[in-house]
Amino acid sequence: MPSQFLSSSESYTPLADRGTIVAKLKVLRWMAVSLLPLLLLTPFAYAGDTAYVAEIQKWRDEFDKDVRTGGWLELIGRLQLEEGGTTLGSDSDSTMILPSQAPKRLGTVTRQAGVFKFEPADGIEAIVDDHAVAGVTVLSTVSGSGRVKVGTYGFAVRAIGDDFYLLVRDSQNPAIANFKGTTWFPIGATYRVPARFTAYEHPEQVPTPLTHVESKQLFTSTGDVTFKWAGKTIRLKSFIDDDQLFVMFQDPTNGKQTYGGGRFLHAPMPKDGQTVLDFNKAFNPYCSVNTYVMCPIPPPENRLEVKIAAGEKYDGHE
Repeated sequence: MPSQFLSSSESYTPLADRGTIVAKLKVLRWMAVSLLPLLLLTPFAYAGDTAYVAEIQKWRDEFDKDVRTGGWLELIGRLQLEEGGTTLGSDSDSTMILPSQAPKRLGTVTRQAGVFKFEPADGIEAIVDDHAVAGVTVLSTVSGSGRVKVGTYGFAVRAIGDDFYLLVRDSQNPAIANFKGTTWFPIGATYRVPARFTAYEHPEQVPTPLTHVESKQLFTSTGDVTFKWAGKTIRLKSFIDDDQLFVMFQDPTNGKQTYGGGRFLHAPMPKDGQTVLDFNKAFNPYCSVNTYVMCPIPPPENRLEVKIAAGEKYDGHE
């Protein structure tokens, strides 16, 4: 409001200015009446934003918990298994050398064609799938089975791409205690965008390269998602992950504010050809916190020219 309307030093107002003042007062009154509905709506809009922010924050907290406790930080070794025997232990002669706290000789994994066996070293108390073993045991390579445990150490043989790898864990890996948590861009509702899903005539099995290894993993893709951002129409190849769409993408923030290898995003399965991409939930692949984790690399067609300054950041750049 102009200062003359508030000054107490004015004892009178010249007649020539009264018409102007009355006109200004009418304008102010009209503005107040016109803005009243918007002012009344503001608390409801704010309440909606608050609920959305709380929803995203809860999701981020759960994601952070999964990074800490989901086993991603437990991995301490990865080895492509060759035919013959592979020894494990802290002894320097071991094929897979474990930390100094581990037994010098933990045991031997043998590969014969597609059959894998484990024999614990003398004096080692080993458990395979919750059962104590003393002699040679055949190891399943199926997820959820064939898990060997010796003290805080554990391992399993898994098919990755077109070969088999020995994956070793330590439930007391110092990386767990040293993990400082995830960091994120501020939550913004504008990064929750509607997208159109365009299905392929037939599902595709896409050989996708992985970080740190030469193998490729098959991912199923049933269509693309298309949305508008920064004045551009963007099309991304999507994949299937259980009952969700899975999108891998790269953008100009990679290697600066976000992880250099790109980021991932889940979205609801489409209904009537529509879904929603919420980039506030875009997350770094788990290989960003542990190089022993193997992650798929986004396909070339999913490399964006526009920035997506939303979702998880990355503080590990040198």
